[in-house]
Amino acid sequence: MHASGAFQLVVEPETETRPMRATVALVDARPDERGLVKMTPECMSLDVLEGCLNALQDELDMVRADARRAFMRRGIGHA
Repeated sequence: MHASGAFQLVVEPETETRPMRATVALVDARPDERGLVKMTPECMSLDVLEGCLNALQDELDMVRADARRAFMRRGIGHA
């Protein structure tokens, strides 16, 4: 299971009644006063925002790789 800065892969093992399942959760996400969960700090330029988005994508890529390994270990591929 990968816990990165913003995301965490949560894998629930197979049981007698349910197959293995996975979800991606936000780590320590707390809504602001308007109910929004902000994924980046306030960015004052497009370059800064793009840097933040690239970092989030990098984290998601790591979570995807962990999920692929978790499913492949159990012999579960694409459905």
